[in-house]
Amino acid sequence: MAPNPLSRKLRLGLLQVETRLGDIAGNKERIKALMQQAHEQGVDLAVTPELATLGFGSGDIYLDKVDENLMALEEIREFAGDLGLWTIVGFVDRTPLGFFHNAAALIGDGKIQGKYYKVQLVNYRLFDEKRYFAPGHRLPVFSTPFGRIGILICEDVWFPEPARALTFRGAEILIVLSASPYTTTKVKTWQNFLQERVLDNLLPVAFANQAGIQDGVTYWGGSMVFSARGELLAMAPLLEEHLLVVDVDLEEARTLRRRDLRVREVRREILEELLRAYDEMTRENG
Repeated sequence: MAPNPLSRKLRLGLLQVETRLGDIAGNKERIKALMQQAHEQGVDLAVTPELATLGFGSGDIYLDKVDENLMALEEIREFAGDLGLWTIVGFVDRTPLGFFHNAAALIGDGKIQGKYYKVQLVNYRLFDEKRYFAPGHRLPVFSTPFGRIGILICEDVWFPEPARALTFRGAEILIVLSASPYTTTKVKTWQNFLQERVLDNLLPVAFANQAGIQDGVTYWGGSMVFSARGELLAMAPLLEEHLLVVDVDLEEARTLRRRDLRVREVRREILEELLRAYDEMTRENG
């Protein structure tokens, strides 16, 4: 079959790293090893899980090892530049005012092209993110040689508004970094949320999740990619470290939107009504 001349492919490499909490040197080497494999397989954009430099968990380690984590990010940046590989890396950032953020850095051409700060922090079960991190307030879209990319981190996807904002700003694909612990329903729950964001916005979505077991907690892996039609294109194995390489068609969304009105005909007055309803709810609840 002849190739479709209207297709525009992005070759993604999801680095399903088995990170260790606080083992920054080891995590850095695991990330670099998978980056090397991604480069050898012709990947355009490599993506790590959430907080991949430090590992995910809880405790004051986030405060104690920020500098080491930032130095690891610099080494990964240099390595990505040597490979000529665009990469998104989960890390802890520190602002000039001293605030810490659960962050993702977009690296391209050997430079940090932009950063994204997680907007929906988690404070239940294993997580105590509000103790350590300030929430982000911006939802930028980043231009790359392959297309316009929106980045989200884990819990951000459980809310419809962040993905919608990125869609309105012209994102052609949503990239999600995560470190999700396993429960018996978690895999299906994540598949449902990711597919909902796809169908809401008619955009492909890629999900890079942490794998392995640490401190008695199982991180289930299962990194996956959905097409703009909501089709599951590929899914990584559970639990184990893995490089998932997937070709994503970025033109498919344009074709779908010619007939589907969910993005083209959003009404401003309904968005304003949503904000009024939110204000009413907050007043009623004190």
